Amino acid sequence: MTPRQRALDAVTPRGRLGVELGPLNRPLIRREDGEVLYADHRSTGDLRRKYADHDHVSGPDAAPIVEVDLVLEHQSLAEALGPRAPVDYIVASHVMEHIADPVGWLNDLAAVLREDGVVFLAVPDKRFTFDFRRPTSTAADLVAHHLAAARVPSPAQVFAHVGLAATVDAGAIWAGRGHDPRPMFPDQLANALRHARGVAEAGHYFDVHCTVYTPVSFLAVFRDLIELGLVPFEIARIDPTAHRTVEFFVTLRKRADASPAERAAATPRLDPGPHHDLPPARGLGRRLALALRMLRTGSIR
Repeated sequence: MTPRQRALDAVTPRGRLGVELGPLNRPLIRREDGEVLYADHRSTGDLRRKYADHDHVSGPDAAPIVEVDLVLEHQSLAEALGPRAPVDYIVASHVMEHIADPVGWLNDLAAVLREDGVVFLAVPDKRFTFDFRRPTSTAADLVAHHLAAARVPSPAQVFAHVGLAATVDAGAIWAGRGHDPRPMFPDQLANALRHARGVAEAGHYFDVHCTVYTPVSFLAVFRDLIELGLVPFEIARIDPTAHRTVEFFVTLRKRADASPAERAAATPRLDPGPHHDLPPARGLGRRLALALRMLRTGSIR
């Protein structure tokens, strides 16, 4: 299934009202699919100017940026929706990793969702992206940024993003190679420190991946957050990263009527072998990896 097919299957937009966040020129839900409102941090004109030099957005072969219905630069989603809330679903593709406080953000989304409404997320799998060298985010990371009421990425998040970004060949990693990628930038650590200092001193916004996950680590983090009662969702479904792709998909269902323990207990489980560990190396390395997996799980699947 394509990401668009997965989104349509998760939110069933026909006859329902939904919001897609940050669709730019590649919305997963199209206007002909059902009643959808497109939300972004800037107006359509501002986005077209911002991305004028980005070929994948404004190049001659790119689809046009969609008309934005809800501009969130100076207002919350609830304020932008007004009396049109609550909505039936929200779609966010490659958005959550840019949010400094995902817990607060998810609560903001829950505030405009109907009970039993869904949030569909497309999330990059750090094993196959420039986040390769970064450790996965923990529940402690997300709790700390939530308690700090973070509105912009922290110096730590900025330093990790810039300082550890790697030039990754996802196809090679899937094939069991490319496990030692090169740094993405020259003078990378020095630049990371410079940008982190700028954020610490001025508090300005610097766009980075604030959190990073594998499918297994995502489930572990959000099961804890759900059990703590920090977000009113259950994880209704996870579609782990398919072979030779770089993202996984999560469907969250609003269940404010259920207890945190009940919602946490519904969290799916995944085998860490294929869904957290790196694909095994070829040759002898692959045989050793399979042997270790057999010892751990009793299966090479």
